[in-house]
Amino acid sequence: MTKKQLLFEAKEIVTGYDKKIIIDGIDITIPSNKISVIIGANACGKSTLLKTLARLIRPVSGKVIIDGKKITSMPSKELAKVLGLLPQSPIVPEGITVWDLVSRGRYPYQSFLKSIDKTDFEAVEEALEIMGITELANRNVDELSGGQRQRVWIAMALAQQTDILLLDEPTTYLDIAYQVEILDLLTDLNRKRGTTIVMVLHDINLSARYADYIFALRNGKLIVQGTPSEVITSELIHTVFGLDCVVIEDPVSSSPFIIPRGRHHSISTKASDNSLEKPRLVIG
Repeated sequence: MTKKQLLFEAKEIVTGYDKKIIIDGIDITIPSNKISVIIGANACGKSTLLKTLARLIRPVSGKVIIDGKKITSMPSKELAKVLGLLPQSPIVPEGITVWDLVSRGRYPYQSFLKSIDKTDFEAVEEALEIMGITELANRNVDELSGGQRQRVWIAMALAQQTDILLLDEPTTYLDIAYQVEILDLLTDLNRKRGTTIVMVLHDINLSARYADYIFALRNGKLIVQGTPSEVITSELIHTVFGLDCVVIEDPVSSSPFIIPRGRHHSISTKASDNSLEKPRLVIG
């Protein structure tokens, strides 16, 4: 089932913690039915912006709007049927099974007089199947590996069946194989269901490969936004991260791919050009 298009935007957002302003006057419109990634250096405001979009933080000024409604005025269960959030490093309840945790995604559809029903059961089973963890349904979550746990958390968000899914660093602490696997699964979700996905990611190359649209932050300000080919340039990486780099074409996805320069291991420009044009594959 393809998700409907919803206008999801933030207007003149000013927000922060403990009277300290972290996000200062940001206006963004999230592309519907696409994958968007927020990038930027540590402490630039990425997670703060995501939490503000999810209503975990109330802005000092400005507003977040979904389909013409301010999220601050929406009842919690109504908002939870539209927008889901997977926070960074969520805490696993002790002794809970995979099936029970995923079923908590059905909370917005339940009431005091209505427990889990056939529709809820089917939504949980579908989420488990999509994430490839049906065989883990009766396992305790605290017995699983990091990659398996992340699949379970995403399955819980899928069971919520929202039009918009926000994820704060969903690949953190995972090895590269699990990172690619999680991002592939989220891409499947976006393409099959049309779910609007907004993620905070640290890996610039994975961001460029998987994002349809990128928002780059620096010191609480939106510096640039656009497609990966429009955003990921050596100038932008230097401005946002203070890093000198070379940007080439990813040989797998044709997206931009950054190669940091650093102070060591540099070779001549001519040799560098030749090595990039003729990569060698070593097997053995």
